[in-house]
Amino acid sequence: MFFRASLKSLEIVTIFKKNLLTTALTLLLLGAMQAVQADPLPPLGTTQYTYKLSLLIDFKKREKILKASGEAPSVFDTALSKFSSAIHAADVVDTVERKANQLKITSITSPVGALSVLVADKKYKRQSISVPENGVYRTTFYYEERGDGPRTTSVLDYKKQSAIFYTGSKIDSNEKLSGDTQDMLSVLYEGVGRKKTVADFWINSSRGLQKMQFTPAEIWDIPVGDKKLKARRYAKRVDKNDSATFEIWIDEASKMPVRYQIGLNENYGATILVELQAVK
Repeated sequence: MFFRASLKSLEIVTIFKKNLLTTALTLLLLGAMQAVQADPLPPLGTTQYTYKLSLLIDFKKREKILKASGEAPSVFDTALSKFSSAIHAADVVDTVERKANQLKITSITSPVGALSVLVADKKYKRQSISVPENGVYRTTFYYEERGDGPRTTSVLDYKKQSAIFYTGSKIDSNEKLSGDTQDMLSVLYEGVGRKKTVADFWINSSRGLQKMQFTPAEIWDIPVGDKKLKARRYAKRVDKNDSATFEIWIDEASKMPVRYQIGLNENYGATILVELQAVK
């Protein structure tokens, strides 16, 4: 009787060990598969990206838009009215600082050539700060400053689920947060390139939140320096309520943005093309 019981116990222990071994092997296999499928995380530290910004302006359309809205032409509008074809308008330098608990992106757009003279070398400055939230980075602070114009700033609080928008030190509005929130810089470096399928984002423009949906499309060969990178195009959905196009090309290997194009013809009479030139 004791012998039978011992055999039974041995059998149970053996089955348990087999199940445990099978479970461990399954978990290791799943972990390996996930490691292969997961996008490589960018290393911590500071990286500088330099871009060439080209502009195509339909200023007759822009004049009509300004007249209809009652808005006075800005110093940039006045300067761009002198050009009738696509121009190399500015250089963009994005400095990306990655820490374990924060992603900080500082972007400075500097006019070049004749445009620099016409606008008295006024710069367009932006800054984004994001923190990790449930495995993804979410924007918590973002500002834009155009030349001598007032700074527009947004401060986001996920505990209170609120976003406050300022012009200078004056509060303009307060909005409720919902879903995956990025800004116009973080969506390039930590947004669309991390998504495998169609993805919705609430994009923080420093003046308000706008829902944008991006769809991954075909892969392009895009030259950067002496290399040719495989970059996937992500296209923003357009409809009758939002006709502005926004396309982003993300390098498949490094997940860095190598090109993006914003078509603002319906609202601004302009198309902006930004192309990566160098990384250091």
